[in-house]
Amino acid sequence: MSSTSVSFKSLDGLSLEGELDLPEEAVAAVVLCHPHPKMGGTMTAPLLLALRDELTKRRWAVLRFNFRGIGRSAGESSTGVLETEDAAGALDLMRERLPELPLAIAGWSFGGAVAVRVTAHDEAVIGCAAIAPAVRAKPGITDGLPAPESVGAGRPLLVVCGANDRVVEPAECRSWAGAVETASYVEISGANHFFWARYPALCRAVGDFLETARSPQR
Repeated sequence: MSSTSVSFKSLDGLSLEGELDLPEEAVAAVVLCHPHPKMGGTMTAPLLLALRDELTKRRWAVLRFNFRGIGRSAGESSTGVLETEDAAGALDLMRERLPELPLAIAGWSFGGAVAVRVTAHDEAVIGCAAIAPAVRAKPGITDGLPAPESVGAGRPLLVVCGANDRVVEPAECRSWAGAVETASYVEISGANHFFWARYPALCRAVGDFLETARSPQR
């Protein structure tokens, strides 16, 4: 497997940094979105690294990147809507580098909400995994998830939450997912918002979902 530092542009022209892990004979590609920029979230978050390891073992090419204002990425952080420009740029990079591969997106917390928002406007994405996404908007912190009825039909969506999450209410995640026709909800027992000691269960749930999402492409 090769790992390469990359730079690319957001849709609104900002220069962003990322890391592309490319296994031999990749079968699919995925973009991973990190948690809240103003709360220490970066592309090197341990949970994202665990997902990277799981997915590259499954022969998925994985792009992690820093949202605007983080690390060497230009610009200033916002509450989520502007970061959709960053995630869309990351998807475009993967399409340019790996045009033959089916492409998905996933994100954790703040990044999970961004991933859902991008999927709502990108019909080419084969699936989206949102891990403990911020459901409700909180002024100055997050724009939350879009209304369920605005999420594009036909693309599978996974919402995963820890049963002991005290940052995002599992009941809110379950209710939001239940209002989206193509969404499924998985709750991981004993897991908090950070999924400490529950990485294997989380990674398996996300990996299995993405494999199912790409199966029509095979």
